[in-house]
Amino acid sequence: MSANRGEKNTRRILGRVNATEFVGRASELQRLVSHPQVVGDARGLLLLMSPAAGVSELMRQAYDEVFNQRRDVVPILFAFTRNETTAVSAAIEFLNTFLLQYVAYSRDEPLLAHASLTLNDLAQLAPAEHLDWIEALIAAFNRERFNNDERALVRFCFSAPQRVPPRHAKPFVMIDAAQFVEHFNGDGKFGAEILRVFARSNLPFAVAGLRRQILAAAHRANCDFTALDILRLGRLADADARDLVEQLSLREQVSLTNEIRDLLVQQFEGSPFFISTLLRAARQRNLALETYVACEQVYVDELMGGRLGQYYAGVLEEIAPQPETRQSLLRLLYESREGDGRKAAFSSWRKRLGVEIEELERMLHGLHVHEFINWDGAMVEVLPGQPSWNDYLESRFRLEVNGDARALVIAELLAGALKRAPQAMARHYRRSRTLGLRDLLSAFDLQSVPEILFHYQSFSDKYKGAELEEIERGLDTETNLIKLPQVIHVASGQSFAPQLKEICDEERCMFAHAFADAAYSDSNEVVWLVAEVDSKLEVGKELAEKWCTLLQSVATKLGLEHTRIWLIANEGFADDALAVLNNHGAYRSSRQQLELLMARLNVTPAKTGLQTESDEFVMIVPMGEDNELVAANTVEQIARRLNFQPEAINQIKTAIVEACINAAEHSFSPDRKIYQRFRVESDKLTITIASRGVTPANISEAAADETTRERRGWGLKLIRTLMDEVEFEQVDEGTSLRMTKYVR
Repeated sequence: MSANRGEKNTRRILGRVNATEFVGRASELQRLVSHPQVVGDARGLLLLMSPAAGVSELMRQAYDEVFNQRRDVVPILFAFTRNETTAVSAAIEFLNTFLLQYVAYSRDEPLLAHASLTLNDLAQLAPAEHLDWIEALIAAFNRERFNNDERALVRFCFSAPQRVPPRHAKPFVMIDAAQFVEHFNGDGKFGAEILRVFARSNLPFAVAGLRRQILAAAHRANCDFTALDILRLGRLADADARDLVEQLSLREQVSLTNEIRDLLVQQFEGSPFFISTLLRAARQRNLALETYVACEQVYVDELMGGRLGQYYAGVLEEIAPQPETRQSLLRLLYESREGDGRKAAFSSWRKRLGVEIEELERMLHGLHVHEFINWDGAMVEVLPGQPSWNDYLESRFRLEVNGDARALVIAELLAGALKRAPQAMARHYRRSRTLGLRDLLSAFDLQSVPEILFHYQSFSDKYKGAELEEIERGLDTETNLIKLPQVIHVASGQSFAPQLKEICDEERCMFAHAFADAAYSDSNEVVWLVAEVDSKLEVGKELAEKWCTLLQSVATKLGLEHTRIWLIANEGFADDALAVLNNHGAYRSSRQQLELLMARLNVTPAKTGLQTESDEFVMIVPMGEDNELVAANTVEQIARRLNFQPEAINQIKTAIVEACINAAEHSFSPDRKIYQRFRVESDKLTITIASRGVTPANISEAAADETTRERRGWGLKLIRTLMDEVEFEQVDEGTSLRMTKYVR
């Protein structure tokens, strides 16, 4: 009996993958599955999806789980598709799906859910206890369909779940892909009608679709938002997206490297739809995704004629059905992507497109829903968009408007994608070592902490070279304390000043609006301008002045009266930089000070993007872009776990920076990557640095002649003085450098 129950709990019914293979939406799945049991009757759940975030498999998995639970809830899943051409045909299809799935559940026969049956067939298959109300429902439908009132027929079909007698298991209706309903009439009334029917029922329900569209439909339907729950579906977190790529690559039997896995996550911004589309395309072409070139070739093929291109083409065809209008829209969107042209008045768009007001409003609504633009009725703002959308837009503009040769467009599109790939990975690796400023600032809530954590020179003078336990004991006895503000809002500095994009990543500069005390007054209001300054060594005067001047100018432009600048640098600040910071009244901390502050506020430091296997860490970084700093910060975290002294940690970091620079400068590597392996043992740390194409002769020659004035020879000599053991190891494609440091 127990074995049979276990089989039922794992049956795949509508899901495209087994429940054990579904990744990335665990909490959302649990929320959806538990909704009818937790809320009881008459409460809706709106699943608000960002474009291409993916929701269909989530709802199929929820259907399967509710079906297999065999409780008093009958899952009903209906997905709108482009195959339905009218609201009436969609409503009739819903009625058929509802009865089909109800009968399948009642008979506990999952295969019935896939059957193609008429209403009369379903009446014959219905269990005896359900026959009366099912036959009555079918008879009422046959009468309603000949009344020539299409709106009444639509309402009747979607209200069919309410006709289930109370003594029977209650339906839990889930509507998927609701964004497709607007092409029936273009004004959104159909979506509002559906929500109105369900909201007035006595049954729990869930409706999923594009977030802007579903919210607009709910407002049109005058829904009571106190009786609605909201579940937001955005991009997958990096860890979940990596798991998804790995699962899909195994299922599709597509070989890929860890670096390409991470590239797919970054390039498609964690979109399950785009990721799965590319991997399926690779499987159909029987291609391995082990290089940037292979990955981007598949991407460009998909964009130019595959599913990616078809997705965007389908959206634009719905928004602008007429080819001439669509071509004009392509031109306008392409030419409005940057600069002052991104924002324009409604009248300007009407003049450029030459369409009637009603038609333009419908088009702008569609663009707004898919988040290609922001439209408030008066002004139109073209949004930057995902890289894939920008590539599609450029390719269609060049082909359809400019008339460029297709081969040239493809070649230049591929070249552009290949140029972006290493840049995307460099940003990803830099983000993997960010300090977690957003979470830290969000935790500020009038706590008192040692003032020395914000003054690098005092901290360095007092605790330089001290062990962690000694520093923590010292901080516990500090009497000079500062009171942190109560932070009410934290956002990336780029949200306020787009020019910050030119000098730092999004998560490395934060603006925190706060109050210095619990009294919310103008005098207590303060904005903390916080930046993580990127520097290999201590930050010097010029860089410190640059950041202070920039942040103060932004504050002036925004009209921020009371501000506090706080700069953080991995290795702290040089004396001349400290003088600059003093003049600006700025706080200054090293990474160590920041981590100590995090510990006192119980904030978890930002996670790195490492792959771990027991006592060994493996990481691959592109050459250049200062990526040796990624390795240095990574090894620092590992060395601290082994309780290396601060001086030894700095020696290890310096050695790995030198090794990475040497590998980049003197390698003939075709893939321009540095392969790093960190081996942790009880008494030592062993680091291996390798890059393909490094010839043994070149390295041996440089190692033998330590008196040479060349930078490579000097770097290797320095490495030997910093590490306890340094040796070269012959590998298949060249030579690797292995360095060992013992714990003293």
